[in-house]
Amino acid sequence: MRLTSFDYLSDRTEAHQGLLALAPLISAARSGGGASLLCDTGDFLQGTPLADEIAKRRTLPHPMIEAFNALNYDAVTLGNHDFDYGLPYLRAVLGDLRAHVVSANLQADAPSPFARPFTLVTRHIACSDGLIRPLRIGIIGFGPPQIAEWGAGWLHGMVTTGDIVTAARHWLPRIRAAGADLIVALCHGGPATGADRMENAALQLAALPEVDAVLMGHMHEVFPGSGFAAMTDVDSRRGTLAGKPAMMAGAHGKDVGILDLTLSVPAARADDGADRNWQISDYHCRVVRPMQAPARPSVLSSLLANRLAAPHRATRDRLGQPIGHTPVALNSHFAAIGGDSTGPLLARVQIDAIGAALAGTPYASLPVLAATASFRAGGHGGPDNYIAIPPGPLHRRDCTAIVPFDNPVCAVLRRGRQIRDWLERCSAAFATLPPGKTDRALLNPHLASYQCDTLHGLHYRIDVTVPPATAGTTQPRRVTDVTLQGQPLDDDAICVVATGSYRAHGGGGILSIPPEDLIHTTRDGLRTLLIRALQDGSHAVDTAPPPWSFTPRPDTIAHFPSSPAARDGLANLSHVSFAGLLDDGFARYRIAFSP
Repeated sequence: MRLTSFDYLSDRTEAHQGLLALAPLISAARSGGGASLLCDTGDFLQGTPLADEIAKRRTLPHPMIEAFNALNYDAVTLGNHDFDYGLPYLRAVLGDLRAHVVSANLQADAPSPFARPFTLVTRHIACSDGLIRPLRIGIIGFGPPQIAEWGAGWLHGMVTTGDIVTAARHWLPRIRAAGADLIVALCHGGPATGADRMENAALQLAALPEVDAVLMGHMHEVFPGSGFAAMTDVDSRRGTLAGKPAMMAGAHGKDVGILDLTLSVPAARADDGADRNWQISDYHCRVVRPMQAPARPSVLSSLLANRLAAPHRATRDRLGQPIGHTPVALNSHFAAIGGDSTGPLLARVQIDAIGAALAGTPYASLPVLAATASFRAGGHGGPDNYIAIPPGPLHRRDCTAIVPFDNPVCAVLRRGRQIRDWLERCSAAFATLPPGKTDRALLNPHLASYQCDTLHGLHYRIDVTVPPATAGTTQPRRVTDVTLQGQPLDDDAICVVATGSYRAHGGGGILSIPPEDLIHTTRDGLRTLLIRALQDGSHAVDTAPPPWSFTPRPDTIAHFPSSPAARDGLANLSHVSFAGLLDDGFARYRIAFSP
């Protein structure tokens, strides 16, 4: 829900992002082609504090929907965060949208469906032989099937979900039978490997013969892009999945994806009005970003100026409220190497909440661990996408930056061997480094920072010269020396782990928790719990060493990116050094795996 370029977490305007900044690029792209479709692949209603304020006010028509209407969007599919304010609100918002809403594997039957599985759109194409021919485009949508579990606390069983590929196999022949010459799939998910009910099934979707092109979302990545270079059946340079044109236009209103298709009609059928058999003969895929602010106010900016004024002021006022104090600086500059200073605070809040909830139950005597992961650790968010809070007052905006999604906290039962598997899966965030090499990249480009959980309450080491082990195998593990309360963690020891509802219900593919092992879910989200703890003074902010460290490898050195501002924290990190600025605004740092 990035309409404008204002960043509410830093309380300042950022350069050239948001739908208003992208609107001129959209207009230019649409005017440059013979025929066009404008689509969105989901998560357009949530994601900024302004979105929360608009939802609280129940503002209708929703400003994002007004923007979609003004830009003449043709079709949208729904992402998991579009359900975060509840189904009744989503229904009300979509009631004003003129674009087609398509979602083939997400359903709510009463009182009426919120989306249709697919739609048909007709464009008239001026062909090179001088004739104008109709082209019937089928557009079908898909969302992560885990939506019902992730949003169980506010959806109350009102949404049913199915496997993406299974739903596609059911509907795609029906789209062809309805007369579609071309089928475009809008998938709120990216490419990954896996089994049924995949969260990211775009690659498997593209492999289906009826699909002609795939537009992706959810992963906050850019495709074509180098992050997917190692995947089988993926051309990350030209932009194909299983040989089909595909595109993912990043996130946070920073990019527009443009997929140009060159179509042909075989000569033998060129005059056959019954069956033209259109084919994709060539394509070009690119993702573009505005380089400058719009030259003058647009119809869209004028339309939204008055509509956004009041919620904008209210959002800034709310986020500026002081809620606590920190005697130390809090930052995530070195979250990639375990140095996220907000992690211990979040762990204590989760452990206390779950401990209080389990008091008096059969689980009360079990040790409680907590999982944290940084959402602001660079990546595609750029070199400013870090927590950087100086000593002094803590404001509500700081808590929003630390916990961008106010998801409930779940308590899950895990045995020691399952905890080891959890840590091993998360350790894949690091590349496997050959011993003795001194200039290799530390981070795995295929995993975002929020996919690397730290488990507080344990101590352990990660050996980056050993590949991550596969669950259930006997191969050497890179996560070693795991201790609980000073003793080696027994494989059969039972612990309670506090983690976010997204992870507990399978988000990211890290865990698979059977229902009987999910023993509690908090009524409030983690951000709410954090604010309450800071306001009542029950949690003082202090420093704590990270639960894990790298296994010493004195002959091995790696590099990783972070903010240029991270240089200010190097005095306390003798094994980390500054290695220069990068062209993309990040800085490079070297880490020595010293004892």
